[in-house]
Amino acid sequence: MTTHLDEELLAQWALDDGSPDEAAADHLQRCTRCSESLAELRAVATQTSQLPRLEDPPPHVWHQIVAELDDRPATVRPLRQHRTRRFRGLAVAASIAAVLGIGAGVIGTLLITSDDNTPAPPAAVVRLEPLTGKSGEGSADLIQAAAGRQLKVAAAGLDAGQGFYEVWLINVDGKRMVSLGVLNPRTGGTFQIPGDVTAQGYRIIDVSLEPDDGNPEHSHDSIIRGTLPS
Repeated sequence: MTTHLDEELLAQWALDDGSPDEAAADHLQRCTRCSESLAELRAVATQTSQLPRLEDPPPHVWHQIVAELDDRPATVRPLRQHRTRRFRGLAVAASIAAVLGIGAGVIGTLLITSDDNTPAPPAAVVRLEPLTGKSGEGSADLIQAAAGRQLKVAAAGLDAGQGFYEVWLINVDGKRMVSLGVLNPRTGGTFQIPGDVTAQGYRIIDVSLEPDDGNPEHSHDSIIRGTLPS
């Protein structure tokens, strides 16, 4: 049975551009598997060394990575034992490269993934006040998302009466309006803002009580309102 060189040792030679000792060099000349693994590891080291260096990630990033690895289902772990020796060697090289600051691309990906989980701060927060004779309140956050501008609306104190609640954007001229969608008064909702209508003057956020009569027009029964900044 052929004994192959340790993959961590191969990875260290690849990263340090070091030379194996006489016995290891002799083994590499005779063993195709080990020589190919070392060549691949050196290729990885060459590519990662050309990446831009990033600042060290904060400790919470590493803690999150470790926690996610620990939380993986046990049924996944046995699969790792069946991977080839060559793949494990590449993984060792990537790990060492990350620790030494050479694998900047790997760390950058982790940081970007962490950032993606953090909601973007709202561009504006508007308080929704009840109109005369009405009850209830709410808030609307203007969010710049990847798909465009969105309005996150939350409400409280709205009566669960007949019909349904609908969110509108009304033009400051008081004549034109667009419907954003139906609002669940208990859970709120996030609504896509079409195009650049806010720049065209559609800045009044209106929540109305609509009868379930199939008429798509505004019922003229507004409950709470607020105005986006210009």
